[in-house]
Formats: sequence, structure tokens, C-alpha cells
Amino acid sequence: MNELQLPPAPPLPAEVRERALRTVLDGTATPRRRLAPLVAAAAVVLTLAVSTTVAITSAGTDTNDHRPADQPVSGPPARIGDDDLDEAINRCAAAVNASAHRAEYPPTAEWRVTDVVKRDWSGFWGGVTLAINGSFVCDTDAYGVRVTTVGGRPAGEVQVAGLSLSQLVVFNPQRLPVEADQRTSTEPYQILSVRPGPDGVDWSSRRLVVHGSYDGPIPDPGSPPIEVRDRLGTGEPTPGQPLEDCVRAALPATKYAPPQQPEMVLRQEAREHTPPALVGRVAGSWATYCYDDPGGPVSGGSTLEDAPVTDTRIVTSDRRYSTDRGSDVLIVVLMTVAPDVERVEIAARPGPRPDPAAPSAPCTLQDGLALCMLRGNYPGNIRDDGAVDVLPYIDGEATPLPVP
Repeated sequence: MNELQLPPAPPLPAEVRERALRTVLDGTATPRRRLAPLVAAAAVVLTLAVSTTVAITSAGTDTNDHRPADQPVSGPPARIGDDDLDEAINRCAAAVNASAHRAEYPPTAEWRVTDVVKRDWSGFWGGVTLAINGSFVCDTDAYGVRVTTVGGRPAGEVQVAGLSLSQLVVFNPQRLPVEADQRTSTEPYQILSVRPGPDGVDWSSRRLVVHGSYDGPIPDPGSPPIEVRDRLGTGEPTPGQPLEDCVRAALPATKYAPPQQPEMVLRQEAREHTPPALVGRVAGSWATYCYDDPGGPVSGGSTLEDAPVTDTRIVTSDRRYSTDRGSDVLIVVLMTVAPDVERVEIAARPGPRPDPAAPSAPCTLQDGLALCMLRGNYPGNIRDDGAVDVLPYIDGEATPLPVP
């Protein structure tokens, strides 16, 4: 019986269930080619009385206050029936239930996936981004989980909520035309990204136009109340930690990189302007770099799913700004290289004046991977637009690949 004192609904006949599924599929947008049909399937599966407990280990905690939440811990979400979606929503639920903010969210046992959100990056970090109950978004990757607030800060008829330091979600349930970054979208959930500068992120410098209700700067979306790292074996790097230990800890034990023996692929010795670094790989499915820093090793990595070693493409990149060194920036690029690539360089694009000269540096190649590190000044010898390229050479000719 339920709250209306009605008996449970009988199971749907197979042909009725199939017709209902097709109807939902036909009206569902395709946010992610491989998973879109499964979102529709979730709408059907969740009508069934399915209750399966999935054990998810969450080693992280939210980064804000840690007072006890008033709301008791809820049970797991109903099973969806797809490995990707089930893993993601259960990690989100574990993060919320372990958080002091859990009273701000619907009980996890009542969660349902309403959309798989289109990302504005391709294959970056793996994982999946889910809209849950039509009211908040949870982003998962091979390292951690980020959960927005329920709803966000108003900008006309839409709302914005922080997803990370440099990303926000636009909640647009009415599917109004929303223009940002010279793109117009009517998606119910839209992710916007900004490249942090030396002084952090300034969303107010970006313009947001909501058809008929708002035309102005993007409101400060705030930070996600829950941001945890639940897939690192040894936690944060520590000063003096060997690079080998950093790489082993940063290679995630998920489906993107099953627990197998990690392989140390290449080592780049310290140079005049860049620290020593090490690159590791596991099962041919994930690659990670670590380099020395006064505060402890710094790591980054991504799945090789979209970057096989037979292709030349960027796997991941990072720009690390330091106020201790003036306008210093360290740019790190990890990439795959095809067998016919002879060498790779990284170089800032020349500015309008010859002085200061744009910096450049050779990259280290080994076994289908390349690590590129470039230190410069921004603004200074790196242009105001931050333009930097990696240059793979084949038969003496280079084809520039812009660094994100």
C-alpha cells in the first residue's frame, strides 16, 4: 500500500512497456550519445519496485562546515540498470549522505535521474554529469564528486549554480534561449566554463542573455557545497613524497583504470625553469603525471579512451599560476603521440612585439606518450589570450595543436 492507500500497480505487459519506452526515447534529447537511451530507460525502470543496495566507498568530505545534519541518512537511490549511471548516482548519494549539507537535498532514496547533462569538454576525466530530481546537478569523474546547490542564484528566468572553481550550471527548465560565450542554447541544464587567471575567476566579466528576462553579467554562482575526492588511495600529496608514490596514488582504481600493475612510462628531469616529473599508465586506459612542487607533488591525468596511442592528441592539460613568483604560470600537457612523430615542442605564440620573446621548450617522448612543460609569465612573455601550442614534428614539419 502507498500513501493514497492504493494497492501496488501490477507489472506492465512487455508490449506496453516497450511502447512507453519508445515514446520517452522519441521525446528525449541526446545529451550523450552512448547514455541517452538509458536516461529514458531510467524513467521506466524507476516505476518498478527495484531496490538494490550498492556499496560505495567515499573517503572525502565536503569542504565547508562539518556540523551534524538534521536529516537522517537516507537509503540508496533505486537501481537504474546501467553501470555508468548506477555508479555515478550512488557516488553522488554517498557524498551527500556523508555531508553536513545533506538536509539541503532530497532524501537519496527518492532520487531519480532526469537528464545526463552535456559537458563542454570531451572525455575529460571520464565520469558522467547527472541532473537529479530536476533540481540539482552532480558531476563525477575518476577522482571525485561535485554537487551543486538545489537550484541556484537567479538571472532572469534562469538560475546559476557553481559546479567547480571554474564551472557553473545554468538551470533553464523553461528551455528559454540562453546566450553565453557567443553560443545560444535551450538545454535545461547548460555547463559554462571559464579559464582562471592569476587573480582567480571573475564571472561578472562574462555576459549572459536570457531571452526576454535578463541581459547582463553572469551572477556569482558560488561554490558547490559538496566537493569530495573519493577515488584517491592515499589522499593529498605531501611534501617530499616520491613521484612514484604520487603516480600510484593518482592512478584511479575505477572501471576507467581497473586495479592492475601501474606502468611508469617516462621521466623528465628538472630543467632550468621546470621541476622533475613522472608519467604513469595503467592497463592502457588511463595516464597520469606528477611533478615536484614545494607544497608536495602535483598530479593530473585522464582516460585514454578518446586518445589512443596510435593518434596524436592532447590527453589533459593544466595551467598553474603562482603569486609567489609574480605573474608566473606553469603549463603542463600530457598527450599521446603517433609512431611517426619525431619530436614534440611546446611554445607560446609570439606576441605583437619581439620583446619579450615567447618561451618554448622540448617535450619528453616515450612509448606513445609525451609530457610537455612550459614556464612563463602571464601577462608577459605569454600573450594576453594565453595562446600556447604543442608542435608535433613529422618529417621536419610541425602541425600546431592549441593547448586548452
